[in-house]
Amino acid sequence: MTRLLDAGVRWMTDRAHATYGIALMRIVLSLGVAGYVAVNLPAHQALWGTGARWTTPLGGHALTAAPLLTAGLVALFLVAVLVAAGWRARWTVPLLLLGWWGLTSVNPLLADQGDNISRILLVYLCFADTSARWSLDARRRGSGAGLVRSRPAASPSSAPGPGRTQVRTLLHNAAVLAVGAQICLVYVLSGLFKLQGEAWRDGSAVYYPLSLPQFRPWPPLADLIASNGWLVAAVTWGTLALQLTFPLLLLQRHLRVGAVAGALAMHAGIALLMGLPFFSLFMMAGDCLFLGPRATPQPPGRRRPQQLLPGR
Repeated sequence: MTRLLDAGVRWMTDRAHATYGIALMRIVLSLGVAGYVAVNLPAHQALWGTGARWTTPLGGHALTAAPLLTAGLVALFLVAVLVAAGWRARWTVPLLLLGWWGLTSVNPLLADQGDNISRILLVYLCFADTSARWSLDARRRGSGAGLVRSRPAASPSSAPGPGRTQVRTLLHNAAVLAVGAQICLVYVLSGLFKLQGEAWRDGSAVYYPLSLPQFRPWPPLADLIASNGWLVAAVTWGTLALQLTFPLLLLQRHLRVGAVAGALAMHAGIALLMGLPFFSLFMMAGDCLFLGPRATPQPPGRRRPQQLLPGR
């Protein structure tokens, strides 16, 4: 037990884990928010402004100041772009969370589970080092590191102390664990809920949403899948099996590849067949946590490029 506890403490404090996966989450989430705002900007008054006053008895809060609403949406779009670029992520990620939370709470009729998971993930990302990879912050840190090496006298005052660095690492790794646990809970609980329905047990559940007008953006494609009983059963049972076993599949590297690929394919299918692109994009952002580079074995004296595989 002592060794296990020591290993856990070392894992939490030695170095930041899943930096590539967290960076991918940052990019996908922020691009999803920016895309959502851009797509709905032409109709923003009907969705959240003066045209949405009728939602007040249902819990809505219509924003009557039209210029203020427009300016807020433009500001939210710009903040999302800055987060995607990784500029001052320590401050822009919380700003994105506040703006996104405020927008999605105005009209409850527009909200879905994609909004919920995106807000939860953004809360966790506020405690993670989201700009360690693929960001302007990382580029600036690299340039700063070069200046420090060229001027050793400035190094002690500019570099953070070991205690501060360790706290940041601890918070980052705690956020990584929270995101992983959240995604696993979403899949397992969703699978258990599905398991209670007879349509999921007999393999026909996927047929019904494909028959609803509001979930048929491509009717010929939906009809093609719904008319094939074997395909409907395979997708239904495959979805159920993937969600129920997702945490277990993550424990083994090769199975992890299949689990993450299956989850990404499932959400891509939901986006295409059911017309729910932003829900799928936000869920795929959570799956990005399990993506990262894993070095391949290489002979002495020879370097090989890294491959992007689920892992760290």
